[in-house]
This record gives sequence, C-alpha cells and structure tokens, in this order.
Amino acid sequence: MSASELFVSYWWLLFPLAFFIAAGWSSFMRYQRTKAKIDLLKTYAAAGKEPPADLIASLERDSDRDDEHDWTGGGESASSGSGGGNAFLVILFSGLAGVFAYAGWSGLISGVREEFYFIAMILGVLALAFFASAIFRRRK
Repeated sequence: MSASELFVSYWWLLFPLAFFIAAGWSSFMRYQRTKAKIDLLKTYAAAGKEPPADLIASLERDSDRDDEHDWTGGGESASSGSGGGNAFLVILFSGLAGVFAYAGWSGLISGVREEFYFIAMILGVLALAFFASAIFRRRK
C-alpha cells in the first residue's frame, strides 16, 4: 500500500491525532507554568522572604483545575457560570458536523458518503452533549 493510498484510507485519523497533540502540548505548558511558579517560591525561600499570597493562591488554583476535566470548559469560566468553554465546543462540533454532512450529501469525495454521514452524526452527538452540559451547569 502506497503512502497516498494509506492517507486516502485513514485521513480521518488526523483528527484524533491532532487532539492528542493539542492535549499533550497543553499539559506540557501547564507543567512549565507550575515549574516556574515553584522556582519562584524557591527563590523567595532562599532569600528568606515571604512569597506573595497571590503566588500561593495561583498554585492552589492550578492544582484545583488539574482535578477538573478539560473538555467541560472548567476553571474560572465554570465557576463564574458563563459556560464560555462549552459554547465554543458546541459551535465547533456543530460546524464540523455540518461540514461533514455537506461533504456526504454533495459527494465531495466519491465512495465515502456513508463515512462522512457517520462522522457528522458523531460530531452532532458531541455538540448536543456539550450543549446539554452548558444548560445543566447554568442551573446549578
């Protein structure tokens, strides 16, 4: 099987791969921020000074966020009740579902209509799940 045939058959694997890469990058950046804050705390301790309360509070907020699921739009937006993270995800997955449904309907790539419809259904269900999550979060 040539590389072009492999890509044509498994192009859809680029989406989960991109999500894994984005999640890994986010985790790495969170680690770097926490490491920098701890280094700053060590500097204060070596100088014999009391670290600012905001610095300690930011470390506590970061550890609280690690317990939350990233896909829920948690963090400050969830605590304020705005649901901004879920609104973005609803729009994103609805748009992707629409694109794949149109591609399946129009026959954009011959021979893969059913696959496009299947992907559109999965993305539509995800959009509905995030929409329901945003609605129920606001009621709390």
